[in-house]
Amino acid sequence: MVHSEWSTQEILGALASLDEAALPNDFIDVRREDYRLLRYPERYLSPTLPAAQVVWSNTLRSLDTVFSEVATEVENWGLDTIHWWVSSATRPLDTEANLRARGGVLSDSYQILARELGNDAVEGSSSTDMSIELVRDERFLRDAIAVETEGWGRSLPDEQAIGVRLSKVLRNLETSTEFQFVAYVGGQPASTGCCTVGGEIGRLYGAVTLPGFRSRGCYRAVLSSRLRQARDFGATIAVTRGRPLTSGRILMKAGFTVHDLENCYRLSIS
Repeated sequence: MVHSEWSTQEILGALASLDEAALPNDFIDVRREDYRLLRYPERYLSPTLPAAQVVWSNTLRSLDTVFSEVATEVENWGLDTIHWWVSSATRPLDTEANLRARGGVLSDSYQILARELGNDAVEGSSSTDMSIELVRDERFLRDAIAVETEGWGRSLPDEQAIGVRLSKVLRNLETSTEFQFVAYVGGQPASTGCCTVGGEIGRLYGAVTLPGFRSRGCYRAVLSSRLRQARDFGATIAVTRGRPLTSGRILMKAGFTVHDLENCYRLSIS
């Protein structure tokens, strides 16, 4: 049965479920009754993906007590910084003010956005020197990885990791569960973005455009291709995150609506 309308609660729940499925196998998960702390593997880290993150907290205990527990765990990892996410579901309600009072600095912000996938298409780029390719073989995958590595400031994966990822790409295309597109401008890889499909839900993620190709329609072109492919794979709604001043604006122009805001605060524990 196809959903005709999706509530904000359903959208947030769907995104959380798909987020969970996308976590790497070798992350450290400190899950307590009233908070969750993740330690991401080194190979995933970038300026936009810090190592230690409190991804949710909902506590009736003193926030001082919870913070102390988290800080001890992070120190045991040899780290001196915590990144703490706050959303509409965070409790107590003054958590954000408390983090700022501790010296927390806003380090990132995401809107949670969603768009139902009807027959109304999102227009891609009309540029004659741009082409969009589905990542379906090693050549396109290497181009996508090159964009991700430079765009996010990550380390280039080794050959074994690329081989494992290629096998996963081909398997997911066969099962219609996950895919990726690359935009080329003048034959040069310029932008990329991924999507995972679970039932009726398409989770858009991993979109990045190289600085030299921004403001040329690359992001929107990759977005358009992902939405069409997600619909072809059976999704009736797309959910994603977007930064309010950059991708969020493009997504809203493409028919997405905002359902929540997530703010991240960086705190030193040294």
